[in-house]
Amino acid sequence: MKLFLSLSALLFTTLLNAQPTWQNPPRLVVGIVVDQMRLDMLYREWDNFGDDGFKRLVREGSFQRDAHYNYVPTFTAPGHASIYTGTTPSRHGITANNIYDPALRRTVYSSKDTTVHGIGSDAPYSRCSPAKLLASTLADEMELRWSGASRTIGVSLKDRSAIMPIGRTGDASYWFMGGKEGNFITSSWYMNELPDWVKRFNAEKRPDKYLAGKWDLALPRARYHSPLPDDNIYEYPTTGAKTPTLPLDMGAMRKAGAAYDLIKFTPWGNTITTDMALAALENEQMGQDSIPDLLALSYSAPDESAHDGGQRSLELEDIYIRLDAELARVFNYLDQHVGNGNYTVFLTADHGGSDVPAYLRDLGVSAGYASPAELMGFLAQQGFGADVDTIVKEQLYLRPGTNIETANAVARELIKHPKIAAAASATSLREIGTADPVMQAALRGWMEGRSGDILFALKPGYMIWRNEEPEKGTEHGTAWNYDTHVPVIFMGQGIRHNEVLRSTTITDIVPTICALLGMALPNAANGSIVPEVLKTGD
Repeated sequence: MKLFLSLSALLFTTLLNAQPTWQNPPRLVVGIVVDQMRLDMLYREWDNFGDDGFKRLVREGSFQRDAHYNYVPTFTAPGHASIYTGTTPSRHGITANNIYDPALRRTVYSSKDTTVHGIGSDAPYSRCSPAKLLASTLADEMELRWSGASRTIGVSLKDRSAIMPIGRTGDASYWFMGGKEGNFITSSWYMNELPDWVKRFNAEKRPDKYLAGKWDLALPRARYHSPLPDDNIYEYPTTGAKTPTLPLDMGAMRKAGAAYDLIKFTPWGNTITTDMALAALENEQMGQDSIPDLLALSYSAPDESAHDGGQRSLELEDIYIRLDAELARVFNYLDQHVGNGNYTVFLTADHGGSDVPAYLRDLGVSAGYASPAELMGFLAQQGFGADVDTIVKEQLYLRPGTNIETANAVARELIKHPKIAAAASATSLREIGTADPVMQAALRGWMEGRSGDILFALKPGYMIWRNEEPEKGTEHGTAWNYDTHVPVIFMGQGIRHNEVLRSTTITDIVPTICALLGMALPNAANGSIVPEVLKTGD
């Protein structure tokens, strides 16, 4: 009895003196976003992955197998903004990669900012910032929580993928300038001069080395799962190539004048992104003290390749096999230089992607294309030609001054088109709502002044495509599962090993990280903590 009482007292004292788990946060959070990765890519390529990349994430981490985007449009800029703000475009304001301005009657790039100038480049593409982002991000809140002592850095080939995660007050975002430059750059939003380590990195001219050889398959052809021949009618050639086939003689293409942008379409676009990320970790001493830092790392090459060849191309499959090795390289560096048990990683995607509709159609699947001209012509036949300004993706803009009655009438006619699954005016959705999950997702992606007057959805398998474009390659942006269903995996300090099979959303990632770190949520976040992910004191 005395022994029992002694053990009980010891247990009570231990629990009484135990520190909350968030009192010992990880030194470093690494957010990894893969541009255009469907969850099923993980299943399809499992046997071709090594032990230390994707498989390590699943083996050691918490794998959410039914995670989705809960809004449309599912594109890169909204995706990165939504992941790191924990909310949807209706709150954070990044409603598209290119936001249509009815007053100008043209689109405006989501991170374009003419009030800043490039640092490391004078090209127009360098004039970018998070000025259009209206909500705080994980990086912003970390800067507030630790009074500016956290190091928060974004790295990607794409400016929008490096900028949106870091928000308005993060330390730095670096992106790749192609063309004739081949350097990582930033803008005056963040600094007045590139750090010396970035200058040294650029001086090494790594793109020249990576683009000097040939791109061939990393594994024997029999190991690949693509059902299509390498040369097929559904793929565009990689930019600058004559045929959509491997091997690709990158060195010859460079000698013939191919720009440094070529690297974005190859596995070495991911390699140089890893190089830059590891250089940032080392030179900025990230994860080396008790104050948590954030590295927002985004891999863009899968998206560039998938747009050219779709989800079944050999090129995309090879990029994922090689990306697995890049992940292993990142995790190995973190183990050695930050310490296994001192960092936390999450991996997800900014959106999925459709199979090539022409390929699906040829298999007998319900799939195809609808052009803006086709839909506008249909409405003109119904007497609404003078009311429609333009169609951008799955949003229709009316002429200024069009009343709500006309807007609702246009939506009622649009839904009669045989390729349309749903349509409604934004005003009616805001006022009376809808039971249709697709239209609910559209409303979560809508913001006054940055979105269309009528929101619509094509039927599954259909894609907005211009008539003059060949039926090759693919796109994303819809509310259907191929665009919304993405991997979400946490690994590292404070993370349980399990599988979460219930439905979660992309906006749950940052609230879960904030709980781990013991800090405020981003100001507009409305996602939920996923409790199965986190270790607690019990």
